[in-house]
Amino acid sequence: MGMGRRIMHSPELRLRLTQLGYDDKLSKAEFTEKVKRIYLEETGKKLHADVKVYTSKEARTSKQSGYDGLAIYLDAKENKKDELYIVSQGSTDIKDWDYNIKAMLAGRDIRQANSTNRFVLAAKHHFKLNNNENSTPVIGLSHSLAHNNNTTAHLMHNTFDKVYSVNGAQTNYYQLYFADRKFANDVRSYFSMSYDNPNTIYDIDPNQLRQFAENYYKDKAKNIHQIISKDDPLYVASAVRGFFTLGNVEMVDTNPNYPGLRSLVEDIPDEVIQDFQELAIQYTTASNQGGINGVMQEIFGVNMNIVNKIGDNSLKTYMTNQTEIDGMIRQLDKKVPGLLQQVKTITSNADLIFGRLEDAGYISNA
Repeated sequence: MGMGRRIMHSPELRLRLTQLGYDDKLSKAEFTEKVKRIYLEETGKKLHADVKVYTSKEARTSKQSGYDGLAIYLDAKENKKDELYIVSQGSTDIKDWDYNIKAMLAGRDIRQANSTNRFVLAAKHHFKLNNNENSTPVIGLSHSLAHNNNTTAHLMHNTFDKVYSVNGAQTNYYQLYFADRKFANDVRSYFSMSYDNPNTIYDIDPNQLRQFAENYYKDKAKNIHQIISKDDPLYVASAVRGFFTLGNVEMVDTNPNYPGLRSLVEDIPDEVIQDFQELAIQYTTASNQGGINGVMQEIFGVNMNIVNKIGDNSLKTYMTNQTEIDGMIRQLDKKVPGLLQQVKTITSNADLIFGRLEDAGYISNA
């Protein structure tokens, strides 16, 4: 799709468009002028194209998921060339961080990636691009969480012709396993997994699963292009179970005086990361079923409806809710030791983590 040189043809142009996509305070007219100014500053030439803008809020395709995106349609009629750029936003609020836990640590949520695809379809409809004889190229621009959303949408739905990202949260094979039926079936077949318990996916050797996922999606990966700083926290995090890096990757050492933290994370035992993951899975399951009250009930055994009553009149609450309170105490006794063991496994590696930080010069012992 889309032959010849792109209108936004350089990394600098794409990076500045990505950054501009976070400026929610601009009017559409101001945004259009900014796009034209960026093009002039980077190329020394005027942008001979109509610039049209459409937002995910207008499309109303992502209210529940928290996804935010911006569509920029460039129509260079004189050159018979047009392009649609989708700038997906990364983590900007608490809803995004909640999604990060559920999607990329637990691997149990796909809603923002699906919202990405729905927004692209809505934008194509809005700009009347659905019936083009020469299909308009759709190009995803992303940073942080948005890379996960754009690439996951691309792998599952063929959403984009190209994806360009900088310092992105990498694709997650657990997330794809629970969302991409064909991938899941091939995983089960290759690793001789039972269909009865999908959670056995977490017991498969992470390195073997990563290699399988990389090979499975290698053809679509050819359209993914990334710039990654070795010092970026998301690059560090991508060393743990679940994440795999796809596409053409340009690594940049933005702080050559420090060795980077990737090797530190790689040295953390996998069972520690798995304990984090199990907590994230519990959080995801409980949150989806009952919000924060569900989380407290599932992880700690605490019924917040009862707890909130205790502060008003403890004796009366106990007398009228004795069965529930006694049950809650038994649940606390049952659940807390297991939770404490998970926390102990995590904290017992603190010396390793902080020792490596000190050795690398990131922190001082003073």
